Amino acid sequence: MNTSKTKTAVAVTRCPDYDDERIRAAVRKAIGLIGGLADVIKPGDKVLLKANMLAPSDPEAAVTTHPAIVRAVIGAVKDAGGIPVVADSPGYFYAGGKCRALTMCGLKEVADELEVESTQFEAMENGFVKTDVPGGVYLNRIYAARLALEADVIITLPKLKTHASTWYTGAVKNMFGAVATKTRKQAHKLATYERFSGSVVDIYSVLKPGLAIMDAVVGMEGEGPRHGKPRKAGLILASKDPVALDAVASKIIGFDPMEIATTRDASTRGLGNGNLDDIDVLGERIADVALDFDKPSGKRINIPPFIMKIAANFLKVEPLCVEEVCDKCSICAKSCPVDAIAMSPYPAIDRKVCIECYCCNEMCPTGAMEIRKSWLAKRFG
Repeated sequence: MNTSKTKTAVAVTRCPDYDDERIRAAVRKAIGLIGGLADVIKPGDKVLLKANMLAPSDPEAAVTTHPAIVRAVIGAVKDAGGIPVVADSPGYFYAGGKCRALTMCGLKEVADELEVESTQFEAMENGFVKTDVPGGVYLNRIYAARLALEADVIITLPKLKTHASTWYTGAVKNMFGAVATKTRKQAHKLATYERFSGSVVDIYSVLKPGLAIMDAVVGMEGEGPRHGKPRKAGLILASKDPVALDAVASKIIGFDPMEIATTRDASTRGLGNGNLDDIDVLGERIADVALDFDKPSGKRINIPPFIMKIAANFLKVEPLCVEEVCDKCSICAKSCPVDAIAMSPYPAIDRKVCIECYCCNEMCPTGAMEIRKSWLAKRFG
């Protein structure tokens, strides 16, 4: 008996580059494969396009959602009768009322050209609202973006990247940018991979998108989400279940979807489907587009717990300042959620305080705060 009609649909379409016409065709094909937008967007709906805008960065650096993707999705939303608004909030050091990241990432230019509102959440008056998290496991309350709470529909537009803290970042993790600095720091202080990932799912449970469209034309491998290497994948993914999209995307780049804690946790909580056996992959087959992305240094070392207890001091994966690259801007110190970094004159890390959240690496504009593995960690990682 064919049960595919009851499965979650994830579309995978090819797109070789960011040419506007090719992007638009690939996005529309992906949306068509998952059944169109009529059941997601009603005429007059306010639709938040939640981009990935980690930091002020040139679109070609593969750090942020490419403006060509945003342009194509704006067009699709307008055609469905929706009123699109483009927004995000960058990493908390870069958050500010001048919307610098929005401009440098190329998203403001696209929005202005298409006569669509664009903003950074923190630039709005009363931009964040104290919000309960029903059933929250690690966060009972968050400060959520007012725009996300008030939107009729949220479309998450993630970039395909590896991530030092969550290994992979996609549609679920992208909603982390829709909460205030206070909440992000609280989440990072949870420190461990499982707990931090669980807090991301807490946030996602409140700000659950109705659609995910992933920019996987050029992704990022290695030390993502900012200082990794651009890697061409040539793909656009779409799904009305962002958790299912993450399962497929992470499989494409060489992960077992269930080892990604945000996918596993969200699926277990009933917030989406992370089981590949219950997902219909439409368009391209996973096997035909699979890539083995370099994994981040922060990826958990898979060795037995009793050995970990004995060898913990020799299995370190920690940030380290490369002074030759550092410009002493102090962004790492200002971004550290536990104040473990002091400038003297280069960043000095208090290892007793450091929780290895890698925010210093993520926010460092020059890449001077590298994530280093000990020799033994490299052997087992």
